[in-house]
Amino acid sequence: GEPGAEAGASGEGGVAEAPFAGPELWQLHDRYILAATREGLLIVDQHSAHERVLYEEVMARFEAGGGTSQALLFPVTLQFSPPEADALEDLAGLLARQGFELEPFGERTWILTAAPQPHARFDAEHCLREMVRELAEGSPLVNAARSQHERVAMSMACKGAIKAGEQISPEEARELFDRLFATPLPGHDVHGRPTIVRLSVEELDRRFGRG
Repeated sequence: GEPGAEAGASGEGGVAEAPFAGPELWQLHDRYILAATREGLLIVDQHSAHERVLYEEVMARFEAGGGTSQALLFPVTLQFSPPEADALEDLAGLLARQGFELEPFGERTWILTAAPQPHARFDAEHCLREMVRELAEGSPLVNAARSQHERVAMSMACKGAIKAGEQISPEEARELFDRLFATPLPGHDVHGRPTIVRLSVEELDRRFGRG
């Protein structure tokens, strides 16, 4: 199954219901997005949710044969350790299909000339460095992948997603919410962690002694 599928679609026995059209959203402590629904309250972890969205988008670009990139106004020179350089050599073709355009520039040195722009806050240099390090060293996440495509997609989703602690605009929250519920597995990120917690009105009533 898809990464995270083994844990099911939500932490409470099924995908939490999608919000009804146009609910007001609130960002809590720059890490959670809250929405009132017909059944109660949905709480979405913004990093985990964005990780799921990015993973699906990266895999879709692989299936489509590649994605677009944006030329960097100032190309970035990147130096890597020997294991990282070896990993980059092996994965350069897959990274190029995601929009990372790299040119060799001496021993273990590459120039990043263009990069994808999956969202406005995306830091291409940081994401690429972290991806190459993880793909070279391995991690529980990428070691669980079934293919090189999945390894790249998992790592890019994890390293490129909006982080907990980042303040996002109401428009960004709305876009993230809508994109999450458009994915086939909205309930979990690529690590298998839940993206959604649901609190029903009945649960709230019980907690307030009304049940």
